[in-house]
Amino acid sequence: MARLDPIHGLRELLADPAPPTSEIETHLAQVWDALAGDDGGMLGRKLHGRMEAVVWNPPVLTFRIERHGATVLKSSRAEVQEWTVDLEQRTKSVGVVGRRQLQPPQPRMNVMPVAEELASAILGGRQDPRLKWDGAGRVRLLMNTVLPTGSAVKETLAGRRKRLREAVAALLGAAGWKMGKANVFEKLGAA
Repeated sequence: MARLDPIHGLRELLADPAPPTSEIETHLAQVWDALAGDDGGMLGRKLHGRMEAVVWNPPVLTFRIERHGATVLKSSRAEVQEWTVDLEQRTKSVGVVGRRQLQPPQPRMNVMPVAEELASAILGGRQDPRLKWDGAGRVRLLMNTVLPTGSAVKETLAGRRKRLREAVAALLGAAGWKMGKANVFEKLGAA
């Protein structure tokens, strides 16, 4: 007795006018490794319970799936991929079609109160654990002390640091200070 081709079994299932997605997932997972093309790091077992917007347009099956790789890096968003499986050519390919917010983003930080505190300490020549003085007219803003690494996801933290740096520079600029290197401020005319 000839062994039935698993892709043939998937095609038969898809011939049904409304096959349950769970059954499509099971059959597709079984043939996943036999399909040529980019697997995008997707394992067949990861299809179970996750396929969305499944469309069968013979011989092509398309579906979307949410991928959570970025959440390992503390992102609050998942990538939404669209997969195209050509059962005749026995191929699979993937494209990114968007992102989905999984958790509410961190609230936007108002940097002005912190910038005002720092500018006041600098203009007053005061010691502050967030500042490192190099003489009377030069000071480094210790950004990792003000906004520590890990206090927000990478992109959010970079944006907060940039906004804070710019706010401090604007406040100090009005008092005759300029920013040299990033996070280093100098009093104009100071020796």
